[in-house]
Amino acid sequence: MSESINEQSDKMREIAQSNLDKARDAVSKYISESHKFRDKAETSMRASYSSAKEVNDKAVAFAEENVLAGFELAEKLLHAKNPQEMSTVYQDHLKQQMEKMNGQFRELGGLMSKSAEK
Repeated sequence: MSESINEQSDKMREIAQSNLDKARDAVSKYISESHKFRDKAETSMRASYSSAKEVNDKAVAFAEENVLAGFELAEKLLHAKNPQEMSTVYQDHLKQQMEKMNGQFRELGGLMSKSAEK
């Protein structure tokens, strides 16, 4: 009877050890996969940040260009000799700014599309 109890105890230990090993393996795999997921997420976030920064930097540069163009317009208007010249200067400025801003919007749109593809 004592031998039977010892055999049962040994079997229980083997089962418990097997379950413990399986649980340890499962947790190890879970931790490994969570590290991989975190690394992928971090890489993706870095790429997203980089793309957003690129778009933001470009938008700020465009805003600066447009503000400077406004000062140039004011300077030209100050030196206009008559209302007709002022009108011509202003119309030329509007035409140039519309063309420039269309290009800027296309460029920003291209950057956004490129960043969305990443």
